[in-house]
Amino acid sequence: MRDIIRKQLEACVFCDLSNYDPNTNTFIIKKYNRPDYKVGSCYLIKVNDNVMNDKDSAIAINWNNGNLPKYPYLKIYVGQVMGKMIRVDSIYYNIETNQDSVEMWNGWLNIDDLILISKNI
Repeated sequence: MRDIIRKQLEACVFCDLSNYDPNTNTFIIKKYNRPDYKVGSCYLIKVNDNVMNDKDSAIAINWNNGNLPKYPYLKIYVGQVMGKMIRVDSIYYNIETNQDSVEMWNGWLNIDDLILISKNI
C-alpha cells in the first residue's frame, strides 16, 4: 500500500484497515447490509444531521412530539422495533473524548437515518 493512501485512510474516523491483504495489495470490501437493531440490545450510533435539525419532519411531530436529539452520537438501548422505526433510550456520547454525557434522550428514530458505529457496547 502506498504511504499517501495509508495516511489518508488512517486519518478517517471510521476506517477499518483490517480487511487489507498485503500479498495481493487489495482491500476486501464487504457488501453493505442494513444493520439489524434488536430489542434489548445496545449500540453506538451517529444520527444524521437532518434528523436533529428538522423540527417540522414527520418523525419529530408525529413520533416524538417535537423532541429530537441534540447531539449526533448516541449510545442507545433499543426498547421497541416497528418496521424501520426503533424506540430508543439513549445517552449522549462525546466521540472525541470517548466519554458519556449526563444528558439523556428517548424517542423514535428511523434506522435509515442512523450510522451504526458499534454493537453491544
